[in-house]
Amino acid sequence: MNTSPFASAATPVGAARNVLLGAATKYVLLAVNIGIGVVLMPFTVEHLGVSEYGLWMLVASLTYYFQLLDLGYGNGLVRHVVDADVRGDVDGVNRVLSTFVVVYAVLGLCAAIGSLGLIFWAVPRFPHLSDVDIRRGQILLAIMGARIAIGFPMTVFGAVTNARQRFALNNVVAIAVAMTNGIVTFVVLASGGGLVILVTATTCVSLASYLAYAWTARRAFPSLRLRPSSFSPNLVRDVTTFSAYLFILDVAVQIGFNLDNVVVGAALGTSFVAVYAVTLRMADYQRQLCNQLNGFLFPIAVRFGADGDGEALQSMLIETSRVALLMVIGVTVCVIGFARPLILRWMGPGFESGVVPLYVLAITGVVLVGQGPLGNILLGTGRHRLVACVALGEALVNLALSVVLVRRFGMLGVAIGTGVPVFAANLFILLPVACRQFKLSLWTFLRLTLAAPLAGAIPAVVSCIAFRQFYPPATLPMIVAEGGVVLLIYALSACLLGFDRETRSTYYVLARRLVARPSPLIHAAPEAAS
Repeated sequence: MNTSPFASAATPVGAARNVLLGAATKYVLLAVNIGIGVVLMPFTVEHLGVSEYGLWMLVASLTYYFQLLDLGYGNGLVRHVVDADVRGDVDGVNRVLSTFVVVYAVLGLCAAIGSLGLIFWAVPRFPHLSDVDIRRGQILLAIMGARIAIGFPMTVFGAVTNARQRFALNNVVAIAVAMTNGIVTFVVLASGGGLVILVTATTCVSLASYLAYAWTARRAFPSLRLRPSSFSPNLVRDVTTFSAYLFILDVAVQIGFNLDNVVVGAALGTSFVAVYAVTLRMADYQRQLCNQLNGFLFPIAVRFGADGDGEALQSMLIETSRVALLMVIGVTVCVIGFARPLILRWMGPGFESGVVPLYVLAITGVVLVGQGPLGNILLGTGRHRLVACVALGEALVNLALSVVLVRRFGMLGVAIGTGVPVFAANLFILLPVACRQFKLSLWTFLRLTLAAPLAGAIPAVVSCIAFRQFYPPATLPMIVAEGGVVLLIYALSACLLGFDRETRSTYYVLARRLVARPSPLIHAAPEAAS
């Protein structure tokens, strides 16, 4: 008899329910974040001013790199928790978690020391900052650094909840935190509070959220007991062996995406950072709208790979890549088609210089989202060294190109510097490797995955041009309405023209099965192991 508290999630139905609930709540969280951003970003810029908002984004960009101190332990920790839990080893689960409370506390101390170094060394030497900006930036960095340092040991709570596949619990907390942060931001700015007060208030909300995540961990794993005396150096070594390549991937992500604001700020000034931050936010929304399911593919690929089921992996590669491309190409048509009126109506004059860079980043996003399933499947089938090294090389070329091109082409140069290595790494290295590994010709893969998206894209582009020419949107609701019509035309065209009857029937049956299994948002926690 399996006495593990993980047993209920080990069945196909239980795992599917958890994945579906996780995906559903993740999209709710995304909708909340996008809605709050649409409303609050122009409100925040109006109350703080472009320069002060740019200072905030610049300082925040400096703190992003403290995420690298995780050293890739997040997924490694989840892996070891699951390994102990499926054996019914409750003491082993608590030993892993207790060990990494200590590890993350040390990492939090390192983050605090790093914050002090940035406060007293980096900020005073940053170009284009006045003495007042330097002092304000140092205060902001101190507040953000304290939150990051405290947050590191809290990581174990989210890890145990995810290890129990209770994704919805963490997502519900994140939704509540996002809404609270939005309310706090509005109240502070409407009452005349400045940047320092705003960051202090939102930081307090983040600190309070750690208590909520601790509650979700206890609900997901009632036998949770954290004891620093259970620290095990052997566990640290074991997890580190697995996590090293995930750390390389984290480094690549930070270099590739979070250095752009620093490059723009150093070369052009904080006002340009504010404009480029809006461009990056819209490109990020584009990717988030289309890649929420990618994070669930890795463990499935691991299982198929362990079973040696090459046919299932090949089918998984084709189907998930096709779905990802279907979603991202439709969204990208709307992003490019309505980018200019959207930015002008949303943020106002002065931000239109971010439109052309957005075009470049949106097209780049098609490759990033489209290769998401491919990357997860390669990771899950033992090609983690290749994926990590390619990602790191891509990020370093990105940084070098951005630094070179920003002085000649401004923000557009930074966007081009991001796009070129993404295309090269994914289309000329990872895609051919995946096709060879799963015994597919490159032409067959492209034909099977791109036929439906392209069939939908052509009528969608035509309808988008027609709207812009004959019914140019004058308000945000009109932009949303016209974009919705374009997406509907895209979806119908892709389905009717891009799929054969058998494929349409397969997706229809799958959709009916998913809808026929409704579940409560958060089901009762399974009993702990006896």
